[in-house]
Amino acid sequence: MQNPQSLCDLHIHSYYSDGALSPGELVRKSEEAGLSAISITDHDTVDGLSDALESAESSCIEMITGVEFNIREAGKDVHLLGYLFDHRDKKLVDLLNSLKEARKARAESIVSKLACAGISIDMEEVRSLSGRGTVGRLHIARVLLEKGYVDDIQEGFSKYIGEGRPAFVPRIILKAADTVSLIRSAGGVAVWAHPGALIRNRGLVKTMVDSGISGIETVHPNHNSEIVEKIRSVAQEKGLVTTGGSDYHFDEAMKAAIGEMGTTYQAVIDLRKMI
Repeated sequence: MQNPQSLCDLHIHSYYSDGALSPGELVRKSEEAGLSAISITDHDTVDGLSDALESAESSCIEMITGVEFNIREAGKDVHLLGYLFDHRDKKLVDLLNSLKEARKARAESIVSKLACAGISIDMEEVRSLSGRGTVGRLHIARVLLEKGYVDDIQEGFSKYIGEGRPAFVPRIILKAADTVSLIRSAGGVAVWAHPGALIRNRGLVKTMVDSGISGIETVHPNHNSEIVEKIRSVAQEKGLVTTGGSDYHFDEAMKAAIGEMGTTYQAVIDLRKMI
């Protein structure tokens, strides 16, 4: 049993989605950072979790199964984290496989739209960055940066591939209640990821709580102290667990390294009680 006050990072991405490092490399970085537990929460895939769990066995790190879904509620993009589930659950894996295929098709459409806007990148360049992982917009933004079309990753989104931009392509829409139900049916719990300013939207908060979430990600690189306090207040009012993580993908893109932002192991204990 881990010390309840030991540090954890419950939001990390590997190269199985849009991160740059393998699960084993992430485990080593986490050990170096003095963490007790981590969760690799790749976007729309659990392909890396077997590697992650195996790597953790020979370390001092406890690996918490994780995944991150993109959903949409009340016209807002919302991210949902799943934890502590059976990563071999058939219903979960089947949905994630369909999302993986949809991501590929979406990426191809974005590249085609970029070409129409005079931005020439090749789908093979995007695939080479994604490696064994699921293709996503972050890979496209990285190619835009490497080819000099933008000065940083964020500009790729704000200028070309973000919502309302020339090469934006919508994704498959998942709803909160259905996604939470799927995570729960696989034996896990759901946490609202980095809500940011959306935490002030009372209607959306009600929708998310009613969907059956067990927690809210409180500590995150995009959250200032005011947002953190607001989330803590909502969590206390609604009886939800507060979690946290670095949302690490790779050094060039992120505001925090592994272990720089996170939570205590008490959050894991509390989430287990919600199963």
